[in-house]
Amino acid sequence: MRTTYFALVTLLALGTSLGWGQTAGAAPAAPPKVALLVYQQTQPGKAGTRQDLEVSMAQALDRLDAPFSWIDLEAVTGPPGALFFDPGQSYEDIEKAGAQLGSIFAAHPELSQMQQQIDEVLTSSSTVVALRRDDLDYHADSMDLAKARFLRIELVRVRPGHERDFADAQTTLRALLEKSKSDAARVIYQVNHGMTQPTFLIVEALRSLKELDDRIAARKTLDHALSDVDRVHLERVAQDAYISRETNLYGIHPEMSHVSKDFAMQDPQFWKVQRP
Repeated sequence: MRTTYFALVTLLALGTSLGWGQTAGAAPAAPPKVALLVYQQTQPGKAGTRQDLEVSMAQALDRLDAPFSWIDLEAVTGPPGALFFDPGQSYEDIEKAGAQLGSIFAAHPELSQMQQQIDEVLTSSSTVVALRRDDLDYHADSMDLAKARFLRIELVRVRPGHERDFADAQTTLRALLEKSKSDAARVIYQVNHGMTQPTFLIVEALRSLKELDDRIAARKTLDHALSDVDRVHLERVAQDAYISRETNLYGIHPEMSHVSKDFAMQDPQFWKVQRP
């Protein structure tokens, strides 16, 4: 999470800056244009230690009103681990966050030591930067991350040269969702740095797990609505273009997150909990 900002300094020195702003009319907590995602696994028996340190770090940066954000996601399914979701509107935002964090660590060496303690209990940490694909989203700006309690993330690895096939398949699915007037908003990110193969992330925000029951029923309706041509097309893409697909659930933990006041005010009871 935080140390990964420094790992990106060399990358950002290339001068890449997307300069995107918030989508017009988007909700205050709509999915960001650029997402820095950090997946960490902890040494056996050290999960409680890491979580205690993460809570202390979040409390400290809340008190300092640090001008950057992250959402802590803990794995509900799949291998145990933490996924940090750091939002931005451009690569420049990520670069600024790294500089701001460096200044805070320089002024508060105890926080730098705390970060080192966190790093010491990890067995692995991997970082990617992903860009939002507005052309493939479905009602993404209606998604309110501040009111979410879980994220459902499907990771799709695609064979090189088949990115267009993935996009065509998602366009077909989006048209079907539009036709059925589905309320299952989702956002799609394409990994830009951090993975060797073309990779996409399909993200859905859930206010409760009950929404999954509703979506299972809705998918059955969508399946019946598929034309034979579209069905054959989607099956062909899955067979020819995809290397792998994996879907997991992550629970949002506000006590280990650091979000802006504007973001937190979208659901203050959840985000402004009394932290231990």
